[in-house]
Amino acid sequence: MKSFFKYLLATVIGMLIVSLIMFFVTIGTIGAMFASSGSSATKPVKDNSILRIDLDKAIADKTQESSFDNFDFMNPTDFSSAMGLNDYVKGIRAAKDDDRIKGIYLHYDGAGIGFATTQELREALTDFKESGKFIYAFADGYAQSAYHLASAADSVFLQPQGAITFQGLSAQIMFYTKFFEKVGIEMQVIRHGQFKSAVEPYFRTDMSEANRKQYSVMFNSMWKEVVADVSEARHLSPARLNEIADSLLGFTASGSLRSGLVDALVAQSYVEGKFLPSRLGLSDTIDNASHFVKFSDYVADVKTEESLKALKAKDKIAVLYAEGNIVVGEGSSASIGTDMASQIKKILKDKDVKALVLRVNSPGGAVLTADIIYQEMLNAKSKMPVVASYGNYAASGGYYISCLADKIIAQPNTLTGSIGVFGTIPSAEGLLTDKLGFTFDHVGTNKNSTAFSSLARPMTSYEEAVMQQSIEEIYAGFVDKVAEGRGMSFEEVDEIGQGRVWSGTNALEIGLVDELGGLDDAIASAAEMAGLDNYKVEEYPKAKDLTTQLLEMFSEMEARSARSHIAKYFGTAGLEAMSGLESILSADGPQVWARLPYILEFN
Repeated sequence: MKSFFKYLLATVIGMLIVSLIMFFVTIGTIGAMFASSGSSATKPVKDNSILRIDLDKAIADKTQESSFDNFDFMNPTDFSSAMGLNDYVKGIRAAKDDDRIKGIYLHYDGAGIGFATTQELREALTDFKESGKFIYAFADGYAQSAYHLASAADSVFLQPQGAITFQGLSAQIMFYTKFFEKVGIEMQVIRHGQFKSAVEPYFRTDMSEANRKQYSVMFNSMWKEVVADVSEARHLSPARLNEIADSLLGFTASGSLRSGLVDALVAQSYVEGKFLPSRLGLSDTIDNASHFVKFSDYVADVKTEESLKALKAKDKIAVLYAEGNIVVGEGSSASIGTDMASQIKKILKDKDVKALVLRVNSPGGAVLTADIIYQEMLNAKSKMPVVASYGNYAASGGYYISCLADKIIAQPNTLTGSIGVFGTIPSAEGLLTDKLGFTFDHVGTNKNSTAFSSLARPMTSYEEAVMQQSIEEIYAGFVDKVAEGRGMSFEEVDEIGQGRVWSGTNALEIGLVDELGGLDDAIASAAEMAGLDNYKVEEYPKAKDLTTQLLEMFSEMEARSARSHIAKYFGTAGLEAMSGLESILSADGPQVWARLPYILEFN
C-alpha cells in the first residue's frame, strides 16, 4: 500500500510539473503566434513579378489554419501548416488575371502529392498558361506524381545530379500470414466481396487473382491518363514514354535529358538567379529576389479580396471537406468522425446556404460512423442540391457517404468504389496459451455472454455465422444505397461492387460517377442546380478555436502519459498489445457486441 501511494504521489507531482511547463510554453507560443500574425502583413506585389510555388509539404484537400494538430515541441513558435489544394487552385486561378504576375516558378522539394491532386493542379496551371504567361519547374529530383505536375510547365529543369522516378505504377503488398502462424495469432476474417483485398494479408501469402485483376485494370487506366498528359505537354508519344519508363531512363540526370523528360540540367541558383530574372528583363542584380512573390502571401491577399467581394453576395454554396480515414467517435483534421454529421446540421441551419458540395478524399473506415454521416447527407439532399467531388480517394466508406449525391464528379485517377465490407477479430490462443502458458476461464449469464470478447479463443461456428450475417446485411444495405443514389438495380451494383476499386475513368464508364473534373466543376454544377448566379463559397469544417485545440492537445498528452506507464511496467510488448487491441476489446461480452459495428469496416 505504501508503494502504491508513493507511485500515486510521484505521478501527481509529475503531472503538475508537466502542466506548469506546458502552461508557460503555451503562453509563449500563443504570444508568438499572435505577434507573428500581427506582423505578417504581406509585401505588396510588384509589377513584373513571378509567383513562387514551393512544394515541400504534403498537399491535403483543405488548408488547416491556426491548428495545433501538427504542433512541433522542438520548434514551438512554428504554427505553419501545409497549404491545401483548395488554396493552391485559388491562388493559381487569381494569378491568371493578375497583370502584376508574369509567370509561375514551380519548385518541387519533396511534397507528397496524389495523382488526382496533381491532375487538379495541372488543370489550374494549364488554364493559367492560356493567359500567355510562363511556367517553369525545377527540382533536385522528381517523384512520379510530381513529374506529372511539372510536365505542365513550359520548361522542366533538373539538378545536374538529380533523377526522375518515371517507371509506371505498381503495388507491393506485405502478407502477415506466416508471421502470425509463427507467433500463434489467427486473424479471423469475415468479408463480402471477392475484390475486398485489404484483409488478404491476414490469411494469404500472395495476391488473389481477383485482387491482381483489379489492380492491373486500375493501374493501367491511371497510367494511361498520366502518359497522355505528359505526352501532350512534352511532345513525346505514349509509346516512347512507355519505352522511357521500361528502360528507367529517368533514374539518371543524363537519361532524363537525353530522353526529353527535362529541358536542361542546371543548378537551382542558376534558375532563380539568372534564368527567371532574364524572363522579366532584369539584369543579374541583388534585387531580383524581390520580384518573387511567396505563394502563401499571395493566397492570403487573394482570400482577403475574395472575402470583401463575398460581402456583396448573400447566397452561399457550402463545401464540406471529408478527408482521411473514417474513424469511431469524433474525427480530426486528418480523419472523418461523427462530428462530420454535426457539420452537416450546422450547414442546414444556415438559411443562406442553397447547395452543398461534399469534397471526399477518403479510403473508408468505420461502418457505423459512415452510416451516421450518410443519414445526415440524406437529410441535406431533401433540402438542397448535393454534389460530390472526389480527390485521390473515394473508396468504401468514402463512396458510401457520397453515393446519394445528385451529381458525382471525380478525377480520372481517383480511386473509386470498393463497395464491400469486412470484419476482423484476432485470436491469440496460440500465443497466449500454447506459447506463453496463460489459461482462461469465464462465467456469464447467457449462452453467448462472452461472444467476440476474448483473445484467448477463436470464434465459435455460431459466432462466425452471426458475424457473417451482419456483414451480409451491411453489404446489402450498401448496395441498396448505391443503387438508389445512382439509379441502378441491385444486381448492376453488385456486379461492379464486391469490394472492387476502380479508377475515376473506369468509374465513369460503369456509372459510379457522372463526369470527370475537379472541385471548381462541382461548385459550378451546384450553383447551376440551385439557380445561383451571384454566390459565395463557404468552407467547412471551420477551424477550431485555440481553446478547444489546447484542451485536445492536453488530453492527448494525458493519453500519452498513460501509455508511458504501461510501457514502464509491462514493456514494449504490453504497449504494442494495447495499441493493437484497445479499439476492439472490452471486459464483457455485451459491451463488445454493442461495439461490433465499429469492428466492421469499409476499407
